[in-house]
Amino acid sequence: MRHILVVLLLTASTALGQTVNFTGAAIQNNEVVVSLANCGKVNAVTWTRSGTLLCSSATLFLTEGSCTDKPDATGNKKVGEINQNDASPTGTINLVMSEALDAKGETCEGQKANRTYKLCASTTRQTNLGQCDSTLVSIGNSINFILDPVAPGAPGAPAVTGLDSALSVSVTTTSDMARLKVEVVELTLGDDAGTGTPGAVVRSKEQVTPNNVFRMDGLENGKTYGVRVIAFDKAGNESPASALVTGAPIASNGFFDEYVDAGGQETGGCGAGGGGLAVGAAMAALGFWLTSRRKQS
Repeated sequence: MRHILVVLLLTASTALGQTVNFTGAAIQNNEVVVSLANCGKVNAVTWTRSGTLLCSSATLFLTEGSCTDKPDATGNKKVGEINQNDASPTGTINLVMSEALDAKGETCEGQKANRTYKLCASTTRQTNLGQCDSTLVSIGNSINFILDPVAPGAPGAPAVTGLDSALSVSVTTTSDMARLKVEVVELTLGDDAGTGTPGAVVRSKEQVTPNNVFRMDGLENGKTYGVRVIAFDKAGNESPASALVTGAPIASNGFFDEYVDAGGQETGGCGAGGGGLAVGAAMAALGFWLTSRRKQS
């Protein structure tokens, strides 16, 4: 019986419906992640209160410790307060990483590794006996505010396949790559290796890593281009470019042209004469054409 009472006391705040939820465009998968370049950026977060604050106002703060720590403890950064008597169930706070670091006497420039803060909402507890005590309880959903100052490593060299007026570019990704950019560049050929010197970017495309095959259209058949890949992590840090790989678009005939090249006739009728050759040519052309289409997809 005593054990049951202890559990009730520890969970009384949640059971009585005092909760605060954090939402906003800056939050992705319960995280707000910023790069070193955005260390001073303001990230707006909306809080929404459910239930009534029964014992005291709720304090919103950032900490690298626990959400049941004192909000005004050294190193904790207060970012807002929900007044106990305020009838409004929602409001907005701003998260700024440079201000969180400043609460510990640190700067953005001095950070060489990830820093993770918890965004907390805490208030004093009311027990199931209707009494208030000084124990702090966390009533917020779990949000991490993260500084990521480290860029991802360069992606591996892409695989490049020539298509009709296009190149197909396949990229191997790693877990720290949230977004990819493929660039097709002009080349100044002439070195012994034949790879050339990269020049102006003629085509560029970005997409998320689950779709790691890019079709780069609008290129000149028979011309050699350079292709490189750049990765970005969740914070927006940009990686070095991958090794440069070359590729050239290849002209591809349509089905009818492949049929003629394989021995089929440009004109014909319903007669049976020569049907074996025509069927054979058609099958050969179909194979060539499907292979070509498969390369372009």
